[in-house]
Amino acid sequence: MLPRMTVGNWLFWGIMAFIVTNFLWLGLLEEFIPQWIGALVGFFIFLVFLIYGPREKEEETEE
Repeated sequence: MLPRMTVGNWLFWGIMAFIVTNFLWLGLLEEFIPQWIGALVGFFIFLVFLIYGPREKEEETEE
């Protein structure tokens, strides 16, 4: 289970996943599939990190 992280943490990890995906694509798949498709795949991975990453628990306020 991943620890709860802030939006800034997920933004950082999303950007890192985008960069790593593109480097792996350049090294392994660019001969067969164009790089712009790798950029799209990296962007979708970035969005998954931002949308579905576990968030901090919101504190309940007592009235």
